[in-house]
Amino acid sequence: MAPTQQAMERLVSALRLDTPIIALTDTAPDAVFEPMVRGRGRACCFAYYPRWCRGETLVIERSDAEFSSPDRGCPGMQRAFGLAGAYPSWMAHFLTDGQNGAPQGEGLKASPELAQEFLDRVVSPKPQGDHLLVGPLHLEHWPAVRAITFFADPDRLSALMTLATYWSSDPDEVMAPFSSGCGLMWREMLGAGRDRAILGCTDIAMRKYLPPEIMCLSVSPWRFERMVDYPDDAFLNRSWWRDLLKSREQRKKTGC
Repeated sequence: MAPTQQAMERLVSALRLDTPIIALTDTAPDAVFEPMVRGRGRACCFAYYPRWCRGETLVIERSDAEFSSPDRGCPGMQRAFGLAGAYPSWMAHFLTDGQNGAPQGEGLKASPELAQEFLDRVVSPKPQGDHLLVGPLHLEHWPAVRAITFFADPDRLSALMTLATYWSSDPDEVMAPFSSGCGLMWREMLGAGRDRAILGCTDIAMRKYLPPEIMCLSVSPWRFERMVDYPDDAFLNRSWWRDLLKSREQRKKTGC
């Protein structure tokens, strides 16, 4: 069942969250998502973070362009979201040493062999059409929402992680896998073959687009529905959370 606007506002109020809650929606754009901006060139999706904060939606269109000459946003993003074909044959070298025809080497793994093992494990999602929309959540399209991403500072991220695991005894309900920033928004949520929340914004290539204190947590629609429906006696209404917020306010006043 779709969450209500009232339930979402209750959670935002309890968290005192002033950063956007972003939905990845698997549908064609329509007027509900205005204002919209279309991905172009090789731009990282996180470069649109300020525009998300202003209520804009990023439209990502399927592209058949070569990896080295993208026309509708970062080619890695296209593949992480399942809107483009396989990675090029030199991708393991792109992640490592820049050899074997790779246009550059990122030095992210100790060897091309390890990078290739990572790539071999990747299973990209399969969007139902030729567009994905990334921006403010519109409940009118709730059935097409595939992932929800909270952007938050460490205090609020801690609360969100606790809430994401509230109904489970499994210590691995929240995971922090290696991936691109966009891969952590949806693909890696599905990577273990079960629902899990993903700690994101750990890709150093995309962090320059965010304020330094901001990380994110991505959750499935099913988990989001439970999170906004937390009971009145949960920790967000208890002294643990109130004391933390109070201590932060006091530090702001004293400057230490």
